[in-house]
Amino acid sequence: MTHPTGDATNVVPIEVDRPHAHFDQPGEIVVDRTLSKGEKIRALETMEQDARQLAAASAEGMSGGEDTGLHEVLAAKGAMELPPNEVAIAVVMQNLRGKLPGIEGTTAHRVVERAIEALSAARDALAAPPETRDSKAEIEVELAMEKLDP
Repeated sequence: MTHPTGDATNVVPIEVDRPHAHFDQPGEIVVDRTLSKGEKIRALETMEQDARQLAAASAEGMSGGEDTGLHEVLAAKGAMELPPNEVAIAVVMQNLRGKLPGIEGTTAHRVVERAIEALSAARDALAAPPETRDSKAEIEVELAMEKLDP
């Protein structure tokens, strides 16, 4: 859905001006294929402003102590500067890290931790210079993948 911006030729998706109504997590904005990079940044800036206002209200004792989500918004904004494959890894890792607090002490918690470790090792291996990929980085990826095997 779109709405006019005042300029008859410029129409902005409503998700940009009211991202909380359309996205549960900031990372969802980063991977949304319908928004341009500029629209994603604008939506994340809106979310950041909302999070900062919530934090200020919380500091003044005017909220119920809910999470502001500022860390997640800032991480999503940082992901916008990464190459596409790095964005995908960053979004998945952020999402998995967000699940950890709700599953503490469970088997799922350990599996998610291992998945995060494996993704991190894979990212590092892919970032290594080609001549070193068959050495230490590859071994680290193999070890991380073995940890995922129950």
